[in-house]
Amino acid sequence: MIKKRSAQLAALACAGLASCWLLSMPASAAAKTKEVQFTQCLSTAVSIPDGPPPPFTTVNPVASFAVPVRVPKFKGRRQDGVVTRFNSVGVRISHTDVSDLALFLVSPGGRAVALATYRDQSTNVDGEGDPAPSGDGFGAGAPSCAGSRVDFSDRSRPSIAAPGNTALDAPIMGAFSPEQPLGTFVGGPARGFWTLIVQDIVFQDIGQINALSLSFDYRYKANPKRKKRK
Repeated sequence: MIKKRSAQLAALACAGLASCWLLSMPASAAAKTKEVQFTQCLSTAVSIPDGPPPPFTTVNPVASFAVPVRVPKFKGRRQDGVVTRFNSVGVRISHTDVSDLALFLVSPGGRAVALATYRDQSTNVDGEGDPAPSGDGFGAGAPSCAGSRVDFSDRSRPSIAAPGNTALDAPIMGAFSPEQPLGTFVGGPARGFWTLIVQDIVFQDIGQINALSLSFDYRYKANPKRKKRK
């Protein structure tokens, strides 16, 4: 009687083949989560369209440049990964008056963060009380990843919005906190195109996007390693 009851309990425990397989599956075959850091800089030469002339009735043009991020597949299927921490974004931009520019970083999931918007870093003003032109680009040196970049990070100080960050007609240099927090990207997808968008709202000054760098951490599901048979 005892043996018969034991057999019935075993049958109930393994009522379906899939259930029995899951119960007997070794722990090493379970999915593992890995966390890695993505760090990359790409050089480019994307022209920034000049802003429209007065009476400013046309749409302001934009330039864009994207860094692609790939995430390993899980069991042959595509996965997006999840951003766990956003470390920094760096830009190298050549321009004759950065106060004309607005910079945004857009994630693959469509989230947008304002890095710097029409920041005239000089405290000087002209005779009419308007801000004087200042800031001959973001970064200096080679117009590529080989040059120095302006880095935006939530941990950096001062804010790019603080006045007087650079002298008249000098490039903006150094590290700043952006207009909006890069932590906004945490929890979103890592895989896809991370796009820098630059908008010029004033005519007569032109420039180029020269380099874009990204550094962030993300996690993803990793395929279990198969043990080699002896």
